[in-house]
Amino acid sequence: MLFRIAPLSLLIASICAQAETIQLPAVVTTAARLPQAAKEVIGDVTVIDQKAIETAGAISLPELLARQPGVQISSNGGAGKSSSIFIRGNSSKHTLVLIDGIRFGSATSGSAALQHIPLAQIDRIEILRGPAASMYGSDAIGGVIQIFTKPGQKGFHPSIEIGYGSNNTVDANAGISGGNEDTRYTLSVAHFKTEGINAITNRQNSSFYDDNDGYENNSVALSVRHKINEENELGASLLQAWGKNQYDSSVSDANDRPLAQSYDYREESKNGSANIWTKNQLMPNWSSMLKFGYSIDENKNFTPKAFNDYTDKTSKIQTTQTQWSWMNDFDTRAGTFQLGAETLEQKVSGDQKYDQDQRRINSLQAGYLGRFNIFSMQFNARSDDNSLSGRKNTGSAAFSLELSDAWQVGTSFGTAFKAPTFNDLYWPNSGNPNLLPEQSINKEMFVRFNGKELSSSLTVYKNRVSNLIQWASAPTLTNPDRRIPSNVALAEMQGVTLTTDWKANEMQAGLSYDYLKGSDESNGANKGNELAHRAKYSGQVYAGITLDAWTLRAEVQAQSKRFDDAANKKELAGYALTNLSASWKINPTWSMQARINNVFDTKYELIKDYGTLGRNAMLNLRWQH
Repeated sequence: MLFRIAPLSLLIASICAQAETIQLPAVVTTAARLPQAAKEVIGDVTVIDQKAIETAGAISLPELLARQPGVQISSNGGAGKSSSIFIRGNSSKHTLVLIDGIRFGSATSGSAALQHIPLAQIDRIEILRGPAASMYGSDAIGGVIQIFTKPGQKGFHPSIEIGYGSNNTVDANAGISGGNEDTRYTLSVAHFKTEGINAITNRQNSSFYDDNDGYENNSVALSVRHKINEENELGASLLQAWGKNQYDSSVSDANDRPLAQSYDYREESKNGSANIWTKNQLMPNWSSMLKFGYSIDENKNFTPKAFNDYTDKTSKIQTTQTQWSWMNDFDTRAGTFQLGAETLEQKVSGDQKYDQDQRRINSLQAGYLGRFNIFSMQFNARSDDNSLSGRKNTGSAAFSLELSDAWQVGTSFGTAFKAPTFNDLYWPNSGNPNLLPEQSINKEMFVRFNGKELSSSLTVYKNRVSNLIQWASAPTLTNPDRRIPSNVALAEMQGVTLTTDWKANEMQAGLSYDYLKGSDESNGANKGNELAHRAKYSGQVYAGITLDAWTLRAEVQAQSKRFDDAANKKELAGYALTNLSASWKINPTWSMQARINNVFDTKYELIKDYGTLGRNAMLNLRWQH
């Protein structure tokens, strides 16, 4: 299918050839792990800058990501609830999340709690779709989401913002940013609180309780960088968030009857990362960056001790990741060569005791980025030696050709993998220490047009993931019904992503469209079924206008039906949401923004029985010097 669709890409892109894109920032980092001019990027990248984050008016990071090409989400019932991100149909466990270049996530669940990262602390987000293990190691099968915190600015710039919206939602932040030619700094704090919605809305669900499940998040971020001289610079950054989240659940009695639904089920979380780095120009053509980073993913859960005893029972699980990296770029007439080494130590702790509670991954990486007139190429190779699951080697190759100043075509091929989680390997009575890493092979083609007023891009891809870990029968003499995680599953994701953006004077418009065929190719009862929670068709259309101090925008985002289960027995209906926003620049320091999401109060589900926001609104007032 992949290459049969390729001619279609040329046809669709040519329809848009009369007009230009909303340009990416001048520099993109994630696609090659070194700064690149946006036009030279070969990878399939979306950049969400500060202005786009403010314009979106989203309540949460998962909600903002769900509006991006090639990305779908599922969520367990409102703000702060557990969310899953699917890039090109790959599971959340196959998406690597970085905060300022530092790995972030859980080594037990295998995914990152993006719902706890506050938008107020983010400067920009880069989404790289497609395998990137040859640059970043384990987990980057579907892609990479890199979050950049806000940098300092020259001068002195205090700011305050307050917002109020539906469900008694309060969103406030304040910060200062400043510095001179050599030293820059920023410090900000943020607070978010909402009464939320009822997490489970189906009254027939055994955990249903008729109440609102709220969420609160407090965070702090800071960064500083100092230029010692023209060759040497150092810096540090930190982002830390503390969350309190309520949810619906139940506890069974001796007869397996679900009870205690009225108990205040809740969790407390601590998430974030910190890093310190030094960047040095060791020789005219040799630049080096040494970075040390630390991240944490901690969850403390509160449940009743028994169905008839509402005394708090607590459980805690925590992942910490300590990372050293040394990256070196060598600029030559033949292109840029990259050599790097990393050491990552992951530790898990809490109430659950594992046979092994830490592992170390030592990695070596090499890359090449070359441009010869109209032809560009990128090669990457990496070797990761995991103390628990052994060595894994990955590689990628990408090529692009500029047909003209506006037209570009290209192709890429890459392998990737994901190491088993600690839960997969060592969960008591069910862990399987003999698990192999999951692995994938991806190939894609693209065609892009960048004109003066319009840009369009179409990417066709096919990703086959093998050795997928799935529960399988492993009977013993004492336990004939025993099941353990096993490398028995196989999945294939193939699809098309089309984006078009147009801007002329005060007008803006655009669309994105995704076709995804995600199928279970395992030899079992679900062979050929669609993967759960992945819509075959999804997209967004938007239009906006800027008139003096006013900016108005309307958008419609839609998804086709999905299934809630691997057996494809529980169907989730398709839906379309209409969102409206307006911003008013009152004067050079004051501005106001209003947004109404889900204008027509559409009822829909992302996970069976779990609630989603109906019509909701938010009004923000901002002062910035």
